[in-house]
Amino acid sequence: MTTWIQLGLGTFLTVTLLATANPVAAQSGWPSDADDAQSQTTSPEHSGRSRASHDDSIRGYDEFKGFYAQFGITIGGIDYDGPSDIDAGGGVSMTGGYRILPWLSAEANFTYVGGADAEFRNNNSGEANYFAFTVGPKFYPMAAFDQQVVPEFVQPYGLLAIGGGEFEIDGIRGSRGHKKSSFITRFIFGVDFWITDHVGTYVEGGYHAAADDDIDGTGVFTFGGQYRF
Repeated sequence: MTTWIQLGLGTFLTVTLLATANPVAAQSGWPSDADDAQSQTTSPEHSGRSRASHDDSIRGYDEFKGFYAQFGITIGGIDYDGPSDIDAGGGVSMTGGYRILPWLSAEANFTYVGGADAEFRNNNSGEANYFAFTVGPKFYPMAAFDQQVVPEFVQPYGLLAIGGGEFEIDGIRGSRGHKKSSFITRFIFGVDFWITDHVGTYVEGGYHAAADDDIDGTGVFTFGGQYRF
């Protein structure tokens, strides 16, 4: 579990630091000297609009409110207690959400991880599969800063969601295997990259903690695309 949380935190911090270290990109929203000179010759009404537009460009987050959808490719590994070894598997992640405020979204997510080889007592027992549906808030901490810390198209976030999921592991506990539903708490750290006002990509990592005596949870890493309506 610790490894997957470190992976998510590492992704979050690395992208944030790289974006902060690029002062040219971070200041791309500021007007040039030529723009300042031109604004002095315009009407007061046009000048007021220019100042308002400049103030909005400092944060940029206000432009990203509304509905959005995401689709990603997921790599994940199930943590099973006992004499077993489960390899990482592949799957998908589908998300629908609404950006309520510049710093807050509410979203629902479906995650599936399957096709992972499972071994029990050094014997290949089959495959392991997992899926979950969760809902919860997503927080964008950079929106709290008055000045632009990173370019507005780079938006780090953290997410805490709850829901339900199901694990299915072949061969464990005899021929019937292990199939059980569980309450899920989903911890995620990630970064949005907006290419245009409506189209973007994202990368995230984290952990789906399970309320199960035999299974700790599932670590996940996801990358994909998103669209803002």
